[in-house]
Amino acid sequence: MDGCCPRVEKMDLQTCKEEYAALLVQGGIQLKPGERVIIHSDVLTREMAHLVMEKCYEYGASKVEIRWSSARADAWDVKHADLEILKTVEPWEETRLDQQTRELPCVIHLLTSEALDYSPEMLERQAEMTKSRLKVLLKYNQAMQDKYKWTAGGIPTAGWAKQVFPGEEGNLTHLWEDIFRTLYITGDGSSIRTWEKKWEAAWRHLDALNALDLKSIRLKSGLGTDLTIEMLPGAMWHCGAFQERGFAANLPSEELYTSPKAGSAEGVLAASCPLVYANQYIDGLKLTFSGGRVTDVSAKQGETFFKNLITTDEGAGRLGEVAIVDKESPIRKAGHLFYHTLYDENSASHIAIGRGFPFVMKDFLNMSDEERLACGVNNSGIHCDIMWGTEDAEIVGACRNGDEVVIMKEGSWAI
Repeated sequence: MDGCCPRVEKMDLQTCKEEYAALLVQGGIQLKPGERVIIHSDVLTREMAHLVMEKCYEYGASKVEIRWSSARADAWDVKHADLEILKTVEPWEETRLDQQTRELPCVIHLLTSEALDYSPEMLERQAEMTKSRLKVLLKYNQAMQDKYKWTAGGIPTAGWAKQVFPGEEGNLTHLWEDIFRTLYITGDGSSIRTWEKKWEAAWRHLDALNALDLKSIRLKSGLGTDLTIEMLPGAMWHCGAFQERGFAANLPSEELYTSPKAGSAEGVLAASCPLVYANQYIDGLKLTFSGGRVTDVSAKQGETFFKNLITTDEGAGRLGEVAIVDKESPIRKAGHLFYHTLYDENSASHIAIGRGFPFVMKDFLNMSDEERLACGVNNSGIHCDIMWGTEDAEIVGACRNGDEVVIMKEGSWAI
């Protein structure tokens, strides 16, 4: 556990939860007095949802709305509900999204992980439902994309703790403690300043990376990854905090990332650890890219689900993100999977299929919606991160001036 903050005693858990709520509001969305906030929360994380809501009002929110969900109820719907109803976006949903598109409130996502058993039939029904709904919802996603402040944080539940530490007594407390370590939370309120210092260091690293003006990068690992990705001219690398826009999207965040040119990947990517997407577990994943698109999928577990996922829409099988994470990441040093992408993606270098980030373009703030779609960043209704980084991971960049530079060697930064 080197690199993380000191062990949190059980009697300090409530104090640390309060610091966590404050971090999401002050360090995450960086709330300003008078702003509206939407909190997305599973019913299983209602305690933290109420605590975050309280902090939002304490720091000056004009209105806070909690939008409840239930992963378990969603699974029952997928299994039992009328499929045509599931595929339909109701008028009230569009009305609410239209209002959100116009008002652009801050959004806080409280995330958890539930191991749910989806049968092959349920996976097929889920895929049909998702494809149909995204045809309607995508326009709202595009209209809001990168125009509002948001953040996300993981909230432990008994089910999630059982996944991470099966059979261990006190596993829920253990998971809370590990999450506090990844956030540098000790209960003394210092985590916000710690993250400010981390962002300042990340911005300096970004300056060096962006100065390379990369034309392409090649990813390699001993597990079999050998993937060449073309970069977008004018695209910038970013970290989890947006200096100009005033918010930090994910807490924690150890990655530096960008969006590559859509349809420009060639080679093989072998996942270095399992991943969880939409509460589905995928292990042993190996992807082949040709012509910028996934052309072959194999996995020890979750293969059918992943094959369905990449057919969700036109952009689902193309790359939307490439991210670099040093092997010294405190999340990696935790020594275990968190079974949640928010954490596991920050333990290793990764790519993502699906939606890219138009804000990586230099002139993003001056672009129209049409120009953002046409800039070469992939567009999709999904975004699924796949970790490939290993102890021997290597990234070599080809610069536009003809130079070649080693960016990562043996899992560590080389620039």
